[in-house]
Amino acid sequence: MSISLPTYTRREMPLLSRRHRLRAIIITGLRREFKRPATIVATAVGVGLVLVSSIVIVLFLGAFLPGQARDLSFFFVPASNGAILFFVTLMASVVGSALIADDLNSMALTLYLSRPITHADYLIAKAAILAPLISMIAVLPLVLTPFVAALLGTFSWTLALEAIGLSILLGLLFTAFYTSVTLFLSSLTNRKSYAAAGVFAVTFGLTIPADILSSSIPNSSLLYVSPWEDYLAVARAAFGASGNQLDWPWALAILLAATVVASLATYLRMKAVEVVSG
Repeated sequence: MSISLPTYTRREMPLLSRRHRLRAIIITGLRREFKRPATIVATAVGVGLVLVSSIVIVLFLGAFLPGQARDLSFFFVPASNGAILFFVTLMASVVGSALIADDLNSMALTLYLSRPITHADYLIAKAAILAPLISMIAVLPLVLTPFVAALLGTFSWTLALEAIGLSILLGLLFTAFYTSVTLFLSSLTNRKSYAAAGVFAVTFGLTIPADILSSSIPNSSLLYVSPWEDYLAVARAAFGASGNQLDWPWALAILLAATVVASLATYLRMKAVEVVSG
């Protein structure tokens, strides 16, 4: 009879791959956001208001815009709807302000990064949560407007398809800007309320003073500091609308540069976070 102690072998659980972890972060984040009343209200009201107002203008084009030509320049009207600016800002502050700030506050960020995902993976996952929600306001209504206009026979399908393509590009530009800037602000603090206030400050704290000062001085160059005015300058050039006070290449360069700089700054901020691995 053997008197030796029995030996046991512990089965090692395989670690999930980076792809699975990223997918889990994105799916979990989107599910959580779509269950939040604030997100649901911001999405429904934002998309509905922009879309309904645009379709009403299409239906009563002669009454609302009697001198408006039935060409591509018409679609600058829905693209310049001020409701887009407000509800994109609202969505970014409601959703995006908490994406990194809450992880910093709960120390969940160190748990994420102690696993086999990189800082870039983490930021990509957070951007993949925020960007689709912003694009539902910045892209979806602008795409549906020319589609409905073509169905109603107000515009030709050739013109509508061209407007849809331009609307997608413009909406993605606006989405990318607000996604990168919001995540940067969220990475600076562990209080989501501070990040949300920063999003509104970037939007209205730059847009309103720029409009007032450019009119009172007058100096239209001051409008370059406003992301909304830069977006409108690019949209006017894309749709061939008149009245552009800014050079659209400079406006486009400013938006792209701000997007890239904010993304890099957020990445460097994440790299500075101490991670306890084990």
